[in-house]
Amino acid sequence: MPTLEARITVSPAPNPTPTPDPTPDPDSIPIPDIPAHGRSTSANIPFALPNTAALLADLVTKHAKNGKADIVGMSLGGYTAIYMAQKYPNLVGTGGLFLSGCGRPFPRPGSFLTWANGFALALAGWALRYLPKSLFQWVCNRSGVKVSEELLADLRAPSPYRLGQTVAKELAEDPDDSNRNWKGLSERVAVRSCVVAGVLDDGEKDCLERGKQLQKGNPESMAFKVDGKRHGWNLQDPELFAKGIKAWVEYEELPEDCHGIG
Repeated sequence: MPTLEARITVSPAPNPTPTPDPTPDPDSIPIPDIPAHGRSTSANIPFALPNTAALLADLVTKHAKNGKADIVGMSLGGYTAIYMAQKYPNLVGTGGLFLSGCGRPFPRPGSFLTWANGFALALAGWALRYLPKSLFQWVCNRSGVKVSEELLADLRAPSPYRLGQTVAKELAEDPDDSNRNWKGLSERVAVRSCVVAGVLDDGEKDCLERGKQLQKGNPESMAFKVDGKRHGWNLQDPELFAKGIKAWVEYEELPEDCHGIG
């Protein structure tokens, strides 16, 4: 069993609901804000994949024991983790990547669909920011998602339209440029990776395809699904999420609720 050196959790939800600690040392799990997300960075650091990957690499280099870390990436954090891992493979620990919600393909840069994706993200952001708290919590309770007051404040901090358009542009894909599409980037990830879909929201076929792409870089990479879970299943079932991380980085069988696909 490999020795855990450090673990970095990358997520647009900067301060998620506390989860059962999957490691003996909780100090070994930094959870940085993604630039332009949360209250600490949204006002002064724009989001861009190369810059964000560089910031995370600097965090690992300076603060992780032995200069390596296992990476947990959720949603936009999953795409960021993929980008970082193919750019800075020597900084990823033996546990590799644990990813979720990052299988979806994106349209070409500058296309109407890219703008539409950004607008859809902005609508979600507006709902987060402007829905009355009581109504927002009712929606969360209906879907089984647990959102703390602190997390809600972080989610409401960014400008919805600006952030939505920025994220859509950063994730947009040029199929003819392997440096600008997620197939090419994923196939260059040489570390062992696990990608998971919460199938109520995430496409199982997209997750399977992402898993196959990651296997091109490392044949030990795998794809899984969790039935009855949403895109943000880390907030819906934090205990299962933590157990999945622990099992993957320690080379154990994932919990029985995580079903292998492909």
